[in-house]
Amino acid sequence: MNTPGLRTLRRWLLAGLVVTAPVGVTVIVLLWLFRTLDGILGEVLSNVLGFRVPGLGLLLLVLILLAAGWATERAIGSRVLGWWHDWLERLPLISRLYGASSRIVRTVFGGGKRFFRGVVLIQYPSPGRWSIGFVTSDTPSLLTEQVEDATTVFVPTAPNPTSGFLVIIPRRDTIPLPMSVEDGFTFILSAGAVAPAPAGAPLEPEPGP
Repeated sequence: MNTPGLRTLRRWLLAGLVVTAPVGVTVIVLLWLFRTLDGILGEVLSNVLGFRVPGLGLLLLVLILLAAGWATERAIGSRVLGWWHDWLERLPLISRLYGASSRIVRTVFGGGKRFFRGVVLIQYPSPGRWSIGFVTSDTPSLLTEQVEDATTVFVPTAPNPTSGFLVIIPRRDTIPLPMSVEDGFTFILSAGAVAPAPAGAPLEPEPGP
């Protein structure tokens, strides 16, 4: 009976990681989301009921969001929400934070257009050094006199794309890349280790034992 060699065991281990690691990451992210969302109202419910029911806070949060969405489609509910919106925007300390967050949420979750329009290559942080960025919008009208025919690009940091830099750059200095936004984020999350393959490119054969 042949026993597997060290090289074969190493290959099996890497293959196992490739199969199980994405599943593990997905489970961890989903558990974090569940605990975070469930905890928003879960603590309040546990104090009222005297015991904790996992998932009850998340269920109540979903019901509240559905009720708010249903109310916005009704005339009376829409007017009440409009009054609430106007009142919050008049408060001295809350108005700026509420107004900014409201615009961001409507931009990201509003229907009709995607938050990121495409993936581009720009010379950043200095000439000769290239970074991948995501086009978010055209340049605001207030800046058109300073930067002609420019676009707004978000340059995320690797491997954490939730932070980054906002760059306003002339459109002629951007190079559109033939990749989707999802492929661009995958490239950044992997710190460049997972590069998107060109459309129709054959798969590389796996190395033999």
